[in-house]
Amino acid sequence: MGLPKLQNPFDWATQLGHMILGRKADHGNDAWLLGPIGKIGEKSNAFVARIAEEGNLEVERNKSGVGLVDEFDDFDFPLNPNVESFYTRTSDFELDAWTEWKPFFKPFGFLVGVIFSKRIQQLYLPMHSLETAEGISSSIISLLDQNESSVYRIWHRQLKTTKNVIFYGIYSKCQLPSGAPGIKTIFPLPQGSATAIFEMNVTETGSLLLTSEGKTQGDPGFYVIIEDHKGQIFKHFMPYFRQRIEVYEDAEGTIRANHTMSLWSFRVHNMHYKIVEKRR
Repeated sequence: MGLPKLQNPFDWATQLGHMILGRKADHGNDAWLLGPIGKIGEKSNAFVARIAEEGNLEVERNKSGVGLVDEFDDFDFPLNPNVESFYTRTSDFELDAWTEWKPFFKPFGFLVGVIFSKRIQQLYLPMHSLETAEGISSSIISLLDQNESSVYRIWHRQLKTTKNVIFYGIYSKCQLPSGAPGIKTIFPLPQGSATAIFEMNVTETGSLLLTSEGKTQGDPGFYVIIEDHKGQIFKHFMPYFRQRIEVYEDAEGTIRANHTMSLWSFRVHNMHYKIVEKRR
């Protein structure tokens, strides 16, 4: 096993821990999981520019009618059409959000935000609702090939008040090793990525339910991907970090979403969203 590249000592130590606890990735068997990774000191604009240059791709920002996905597969129950519109036309919508940290975990969230998230401008969870009071800036960045087909869709979300980036991530549909349909989200990090795999289901009421709560390698869940200084790729599956997202239409016809994060069975953080179409 090689070592991480020299960089910020907090990042270096964290990467080494993930490499020790994880295992080497197999580019064949793990193709469903892997994707682009970030570089040291690289922020969102630099990441987009590099991936576009490496793939000879054209960058298209926030074009109307562009979504995180183009379409959905068949489900056991019909998906609410307004929920589907949000995912297939994401650039046409804006989000208001309310954040809720459970008191016991709030100091941990503060430390992660100060040491990592604000510095690298990635995976920031607002500490209080005042940060989200003015809403969230949401944009879709498409990377297109020479046939104008989308190779990557990147969702960039930023707090309007503080300008802190909540996250930027590559979204795509995927098929889990079990054969179940899923959503793969890749959040670039220094010399790696945080990759969340969600299994997709539709409830009897037409809500979209995304769950990232697997127990073993190959299940939906949270994976950290690290590239060492020799170019070897490691993966670390973290089954104790669980996420659940439900996107639904309320009684007044408004699209809403609840995003719950847990460690084991302990709820850590909730985000509640109100999703409305942008005014033209």
